[in-house]
Amino acid sequence: METIRIWRSPDTRFGVLTRKLDHLEDETMTANAVYTDRELAGIAKSGFNAIWVHGLLRNIVKSEVFPEFGKYSARHQKNMNELIVRAAKYGIKVFIYMQPPRAIWEGDAFWKKHADIGGCIEESPAHDESIIKLRSLCTSTDKVRKYLKNSSAELAKKLPGLGGVILITASEYPSHCWARRGRICDAMGHYHDFKATDCPRCAKRKPGEIVNEIIQNVRDGIKSVDKAVEVIAWNWSWNAYEQDPSPEIIKNLPEDVIYMADFERGSKKKILGKDHPIDEYSLSFSGPSERFSKSTTCAKKAGLGIMTKLQFGTTHELATVPNIPLIANVFDKASYVRDNKISGFMGCWNFGNMLTANTAAFNYFLTGKEHRTKKLALEAFASEYIPGCDAKKAASAWMTFSKAMDNYPFSIPFLYASPINYTLAFSIKPEQSDDVPCGRSWLMDKTRGDSLEASLGPYTLDEVIKGLEKLSKEWKKGLEIFTASVESSRSKHAKEELNTATVCYHVFRSAWNTYRAWKLTRAWEKGKMKEFVKIAADETENLASVLPVLKKDKRQGFHGEAFDYMFSTGLVAEKLKKLQNIQNMRNLS
Repeated sequence: METIRIWRSPDTRFGVLTRKLDHLEDETMTANAVYTDRELAGIAKSGFNAIWVHGLLRNIVKSEVFPEFGKYSARHQKNMNELIVRAAKYGIKVFIYMQPPRAIWEGDAFWKKHADIGGCIEESPAHDESIIKLRSLCTSTDKVRKYLKNSSAELAKKLPGLGGVILITASEYPSHCWARRGRICDAMGHYHDFKATDCPRCAKRKPGEIVNEIIQNVRDGIKSVDKAVEVIAWNWSWNAYEQDPSPEIIKNLPEDVIYMADFERGSKKKILGKDHPIDEYSLSFSGPSERFSKSTTCAKKAGLGIMTKLQFGTTHELATVPNIPLIANVFDKASYVRDNKISGFMGCWNFGNMLTANTAAFNYFLTGKEHRTKKLALEAFASEYIPGCDAKKAASAWMTFSKAMDNYPFSIPFLYASPINYTLAFSIKPEQSDDVPCGRSWLMDKTRGDSLEASLGPYTLDEVIKGLEKLSKEWKKGLEIFTASVESSRSKHAKEELNTATVCYHVFRSAWNTYRAWKLTRAWEKGKMKEFVKIAADETENLASVLPVLKKDKRQGFHGEAFDYMFSTGLVAEKLKKLQNIQNMRNLS
């Protein structure tokens, strides 16, 4: 079987959580227009042979079990079938990523007719920060199991040529009655506080049993129509249901299902002298994790095909640049996939999916010539991707970037609750900080306070400051080397990669300044003004230096999940003006 190499366009929208049962913003409605022939050709040329589209089973096909479903199914099917046919011309298969049976808004009229299959109620935050109460379709009922099987068969029937489905069966959005229950992981990677489901039917069952049942029903429905359609079962957060490496869930998967395991999640890394858990996608950690290694051993014993889930463009570590250029770590990841004959990969989430040196490097190391050492491999890639460059210096710079990122204060709280993605636009002021959190790092929250407390997690404030200082200073050394390496190249890639490496440096430096400033303002007094002005002066210089890059490279600052700019020329210029005013007022006083 050909290695499955899945990617997606940065211009396509995942869709948003709403109270509507079916709406016209689903990606299965919009993707066909986004994936132009030019877009598909570019993805194929970059080494990928598949794309993934987010979909809701209940919207794509009609259901005899639940007639309310599939109101616009004909339009979903028309768009997806056109995309499947056009993508095939470029050797690209279309996969639908889905989480059946997705929960439905508690206030929907659906529940007046189908109260008998109602399961656990969960609260879920929408993109607009409002809270939506959603009720699960209980999979411990015959009607829901029948729906899953029959609708999956209908999906395969109505979308001939579909490459496959990717099933997430834990957390993400509310779905089955155990989806957001189970063991809870804290910032230190410890599991505790087992939270049982409120559904009396599902409470009598193990959560892993329900996961297997969903996958089995979807698989049985699809394979009854077309055995060529792949069913991929993703292990995302199965450890909430069953102790790593989730051997019972894996053992009970159908033999023709492909098991997809997260590559980095479920490990530890030494950061600032201490071991810290890696429980998110990471470019700063090469992997594989212990969870990946142990779970894939179980999968091999069960005779399953194995894929891996990666994000080798960007991660939440810094999601507002086109790529974090840790090419040395990309080499490590690709080499493992190659050497261990992994069946394929899903290489991105709904952000970090621009075509850059990272994507080119991964596919180069995966499918190209093998090299004796990592250094030689990086030099060979540099020569090919950035013609005319000093390949030895480029390789040295990339290895320096990877070393610098070892100081990144990796933790779930820092990734999700720090201003790292928008720090270049985040105001710092010489006054007492409020107690309002700065907000979610991956969405455009309207309310952003000054407090960074929620982002510290397992680190002290001084440790975060120390890590960001070391990161920014080490990255600067790599940037100087990389700048010299591409001076002789006229390649478009040379300009793009230099722009991105430069913006990364200014982001890390800005984050260092942001946390240093907050250390003063969380307990502000006038005697700290002199120290604040020094920080403001450094940030002023930092912002002034990054502005010319932002003006010429519109890729910078865009977050694919938020689908908006978290920093831009205008936002950075506004912050710069405020800092200059502060310094001017200080000079006049």
